[in-house]
Amino acid sequence: MFRQTKSSTYQAMLIAQQSTRQTGKALLQIEVNKRYFLNLQEEVEKLYYLRDHYYDSSQSESSQDQKWNVVKKEMLAIVGKIKSLYFIDDTPSSIHPSIFQYLLGRAHNVMPDYDLEAQNYLSSAVKLNPSYVEAWNELGECFWKGGDTLSAKNCFSCALEKFRNKVSLRNLSIVLRQLRVTDTEERKKLLFEGLSLAKEAVQLDPTDGKSWLILGNAYFSVAFYSTHSDGYIHKALAAYGQSEKYEVNQRNFNTADLCFNKAMALFHDEKYQEALENLERSQKFEPDWELCKSKYEFTLQFLLNVKEMVTFKGKLKPRKLISMLKSINSKDLGLYRTNSIYKRAFLQDLAVGTNKGKYILAKVIASVSYDGGSPLACCISDKQDFAAVATIYRLSQDYGLTIGDSLLIPEPNMHTIHFSFKGEVINFLCVRVDSPQNILVNGHNLQPTQMATMFIKFSSI
Repeated sequence: MFRQTKSSTYQAMLIAQQSTRQTGKALLQIEVNKRYFLNLQEEVEKLYYLRDHYYDSSQSESSQDQKWNVVKKEMLAIVGKIKSLYFIDDTPSSIHPSIFQYLLGRAHNVMPDYDLEAQNYLSSAVKLNPSYVEAWNELGECFWKGGDTLSAKNCFSCALEKFRNKVSLRNLSIVLRQLRVTDTEERKKLLFEGLSLAKEAVQLDPTDGKSWLILGNAYFSVAFYSTHSDGYIHKALAAYGQSEKYEVNQRNFNTADLCFNKAMALFHDEKYQEALENLERSQKFEPDWELCKSKYEFTLQFLLNVKEMVTFKGKLKPRKLISMLKSINSKDLGLYRTNSIYKRAFLQDLAVGTNKGKYILAKVIASVSYDGGSPLACCISDKQDFAAVATIYRLSQDYGLTIGDSLLIPEPNMHTIHFSFKGEVINFLCVRVDSPQNILVNGHNLQPTQMATMFIKFSSI
């Protein structure tokens, strides 16, 4: 009995010692694996830093093609290193295979265009580990680059089912804005749902500049389905301001988009000087971005054309202008002929802001085109020696005003446009029209087919 007990104790001691040694080896291996993983992860993040900060270095004169060639070369080198580290001492690493698949996919996904290899690696990662939130997010971005917004939506939704995180929330917000739907109400519903997701992302981390940028874009999109007085443009600008607050020291991949989209919001708020300044800033972060360059040129040319039309009253000869103004008659008043609440005012007598209880009746003496869809800008006059510009939003792109049309605008909102160009300060008066259903053209209301939601091009994120 004693001998059996002694033997059992000895065996237990041996097992305990062996278990301790095995546990020590296991803990050591865990530390080694952790170190390898952190090193690999750091290599991939350095790749993204190179992409995001490329123009911070002496490469500021490089073209986009040169930048991406450098990034791709570095990406392929890192991919090779990850693959080589998958085997340690000729045996597979004990790090879970899904991690290697994720890192390989994320490395490939650094490029601006869709990458099939990235999709394959990331798809493998989520199959090996269906709870891998980071892999689901990266796979969603990969699908999004390929134009498959529905698959991207499913990926971000899967990630959110596992864990409510800011990356999935803001990415799903983007995707919902881009889903192709023909029904206007369904479209509006998706935009407001996207706005709600963007708000939640900011609430999870109020110091994340990218989340504020996405929230600004969400507000901007919703503004297309509301009036200017609803304040969504101003909320978008406030969100962009918060994004700048946290982005200023990061100068990352989104900074050019931030400046560009803020410029588009400023343009719709008719703060043209600030819009131009932000377009200039955007070009500094992405010097080879053609969309930004062309938008700056179009915006500047638009303003110069408007200034010229107002200054020279549409370049009409005085006799032609006088004849046109004399042709204004009671038929142009439409329903306002018998409306005693509103009184006619002339352009030169309008106060800054909304002129309650008044309307203006003027002739269109010139139109100014703008590449961007909205607004329609036209030069108007109601007295021979005075002209202003009217900016009319929500008009169909297939509809425009012609020279000689009579335009009646109730409760006109007047303000002064200021901007400087080559040292010259330029000012002209502007009447903003947010609701074209309230205006009359030649005495008639516009038809539903002649109106539309606001439209503008802005950066996709």
